[in-house]
Amino acid sequence: IPTTYPSAFRSEIFALLSALKALPPHSSVVINTDCASLISFWHQFIDKPFIPKLLRQPNHLLWLSVRHYFYTKQLSVTFQKVSAHSGNMLNNQVDSLAKDAHFLPQPTFTPIALLKAPCIISYDSLPVEDNIRQFFKSIYEARNLFSFSSLSRFSLLAPINTFDWEGISYWLSRSKVFTTHNNGHKGLLAFRLKILLDMLPTLTALQKRDPSSYPSDWLCALCHSAPEDLNHLWTCPYIIPDISPRSIFQKLMLSFHDKCIAQFSEISPLSDQFLSDFAALDCWNFTTPSLPCLWLTRGLLPVDLTCLLQQLFSRKKIFEILSSLLLDFQEQLYWDIWMPRNAFFHLWLESQEHVSRNNRRSSISLSSSVSHLSTSGPSLATVSQDS
Repeated sequence: IPTTYPSAFRSEIFALLSALKALPPHSSVVINTDCASLISFWHQFIDKPFIPKLLRQPNHLLWLSVRHYFYTKQLSVTFQKVSAHSGNMLNNQVDSLAKDAHFLPQPTFTPIALLKAPCIISYDSLPVEDNIRQFFKSIYEARNLFSFSSLSRFSLLAPINTFDWEGISYWLSRSKVFTTHNNGHKGLLAFRLKILLDMLPTLTALQKRDPSSYPSDWLCALCHSAPEDLNHLWTCPYIIPDISPRSIFQKLMLSFHDKCIAQFSEISPLSDQFLSDFAALDCWNFTTPSLPCLWLTRGLLPVDLTCLLQQLFSRKKIFEILSSLLLDFQEQLYWDIWMPRNAFFHLWLESQEHVSRNNRRSSISLSSSVSHLSTSGPSLATVSQDS
């Protein structure tokens, strides 16, 4: 809502609107201004028939009001460009008056009193002067994000304010954009969403979905030492430590950490104290690993991480860098851990089914033999007695 965010261009439009409102009908006026954007917008949206594109512009209510006074009063307006800071006496006088106005009492009327538009949409008593479609879209997305962040699968992990949901939303949007490129992979988006929601088809998840096909006593196919849930995917020791998921995960997380330092250092030098505080964050404790580290792996950005970075960088830049690095990190998890695990898991599952079939065959064969003996035994005894 631009009315809550003053800008130089908005002030120029207000000055134009006030001038046109004060003019009597059928007036001719020459307006001298050093604002090229004001002249450009006038010729694009005012001094020609109405086009719907105007409604998608910021401050469109002000421009609609300008159109109203311009056409209802049948004014003749000519713009003349004045060079800024060129020693023009009148231009300097206007600049001085504008600066002095900062220290004057605020006007008693509200800005909405000047507006003359066919329809004024208000939100929280403020007129909506942004692109209306984008404005309602942002409200819809905000409500969806709130509902998403309130899911029990997240609230059971930690309080909702543990995670930076604005950053998570940005990361999700970047994830969708990334997978639409030719170098993207459709399975990556599904993988990212499933690890975020803890919906990957791990053995533990399959045991809950189909207990008859996946016995509850089955353990991780790689290490056979623990149930295979989402966290175990990254901490599985396997039988060969150097190529275990745990070892790969630790290397990837260390690379993620180092790339963060490298990219943020390119923007602004990082002090030793900042580097120490950054490394001490729980989300980088990948040896255990800590819960914040496992949350970060899923795409749940910890507030502690973004708050520390905000000491030196804007939130937009933080989200851009973290989202890009997180996408690369999860892509490596996909190819280096998840896909090899799937190949091994299917081979292991086939072996389990083969063993199960052999056991069933052995059981059937044994029961047939027992049945044959039980039926043939009495007849032999009978023959013996008869003989």
